[in-house]
Amino acid sequence: MRPFMITLRGGVPRFAGPDPLPQYSRASVAGGLLLVGLLVPILRFWHGASGPLGQSIPLFFLAPVVLTSTVGGPGAGVLISCAAISVWDWFFIPPIDTITIASARDVLALVVFLAVALLVGSLSTIARRSAQDALHRVRGTEALYQLSMALITHQNLDQILPELTLRLRETFDLEACAVLLPAANGLDWHTVATVGRLPSNLHVEENRGLAVIVQRVQMEGRESMLGHVRREPGRSDRMARPRPGQERARLLPLRVGARAIGVLELVPRANQRPDPEREHLLTTFANAAAIALEQGRLMQEEQTATLARESDRLKSALLSSVSHDLRTPLAGIKAAASSLLQDDVVWSEEDRHAFLTDIDHEADRLTRLVSNLLDLSRIEAGAIKPSLAWEDIDELIERVTRRLEPRLVPHPLVRHIPPDLPQTLLDAVQIEQVLTNLLENAAKYSPPSAPITVAARVVADPSGREELEITVTDQGVGIPSGEQERIFATFYRVAEGTRGANGTGMGLAIVKGLVEAHGGRARVESVPGRGSMFSVLLPLAPRPQRPSGAPSQGERRPVEVRR
Repeated sequence: MRPFMITLRGGVPRFAGPDPLPQYSRASVAGGLLLVGLLVPILRFWHGASGPLGQSIPLFFLAPVVLTSTVGGPGAGVLISCAAISVWDWFFIPPIDTITIASARDVLALVVFLAVALLVGSLSTIARRSAQDALHRVRGTEALYQLSMALITHQNLDQILPELTLRLRETFDLEACAVLLPAANGLDWHTVATVGRLPSNLHVEENRGLAVIVQRVQMEGRESMLGHVRREPGRSDRMARPRPGQERARLLPLRVGARAIGVLELVPRANQRPDPEREHLLTTFANAAAIALEQGRLMQEEQTATLARESDRLKSALLSSVSHDLRTPLAGIKAAASSLLQDDVVWSEEDRHAFLTDIDHEADRLTRLVSNLLDLSRIEAGAIKPSLAWEDIDELIERVTRRLEPRLVPHPLVRHIPPDLPQTLLDAVQIEQVLTNLLENAAKYSPPSAPITVAARVVADPSGREELEITVTDQGVGIPSGEQERIFATFYRVAEGTRGANGTGMGLAIVKGLVEAHGGRARVESVPGRGSMFSVLLPLAPRPQRPSGAPSQGERRPVEVRR
């Protein structure tokens, strides 16, 4: 069946839910009659009206009236009252076994009993209804509390909306519940959260007619009830107006102020009775859903604005960081090339070689800068995937120091590499880049002739897991304590003049990104004026052991290499 709109009206729906104190009229009447019947032999055993309990017989017959009124409601209580009067008259008021009443006093007693029984039954019914109202309020308060906790605990719509629809379904005993939002084009609709099983013809993505109704609900800001199509032989399909509690579905606008931002689709269970007491609670839930949607929209806008600001900041930092470093090698290459191209100057072979050497060095410098930019962009995009292989750390450090020898000439290099270091599973190219950046950083911020120390060892983290620690220590100016936590941030540079030389703010950020891609971490310890120690910690995976006594190509003991 295709749903259609029966009526549009203001207000909020009245949904049924499970009664916390359900009435059992038939069972209570049967139980009351049974109790009345049991009283006859019990009271006759005590000699009836002439026995010691004769004056208390009316009180005994009040007991089934009270119980029946409490469990089955006022109608059942009146029925048991009449039954109790009849049994009392028949078995215990002279003349016995007749409905005739000989004494006016007995007539008065029966009238008073009936009045008292009806009054007690009414009071029991009122007490029951009060208990019902209290249970409804308790359950509503609990549902609102859980909903509030969900809104507070969760921060995004992917978590909030499923929790909200689940609470709606449980509180109002719904067959299904869904939150509908308009698409970007403003015409199509899609379901962002659902709980329960929606009938196939109530999916807004698949039913164009339903989408039109949903669109109208949002535009007019009024509730819509959906019924069934009545098919009659020989006639066109007719719309069946649903009676209260028999609608196929309800569509409620989700409002923030006077603006509807979505639609709440509710599918009640069959033949569910309306419950006016739930109206306010349902309104509260709908308002909470609207607030959650609006909060999610504002958070997305804030995230977009934050990303835009961060992007602008990174662009400014990038231009500020690399503009000088780009201009310097380009200017050097341009100057040397222009000098070589001068026709009116005859350069000696030594001068030409010097110019070409300058061009080569500046091109290498420019290549490193571009390479750093590319590495940093890949790290920021999460595209760094280490190609792991078993490597000897001592050999890896040897390769890096040999390659950097021309740039480390002013600094004596000291290595502390134990001969029994285990092989480590890592990406050799990336870890070589890490060591290169750390050694270049140490050389840049150390005075001439200040030694640089490279060390490696196996340590244990707080959980007892073994890690490989590689450290690069310099005796430079150090890093102020307030700057150490941010030293690995992208494009972050220590304040001007604090460390003398100026970097691009990329080298240490690349170190951190590559190490974290290996599941490790990077840290720094520094004392201003005495130097810094940068540490790289890499997890040690289960590895093949080096045979005992096997030679290692790395250094066997601490050595000092002076250049």
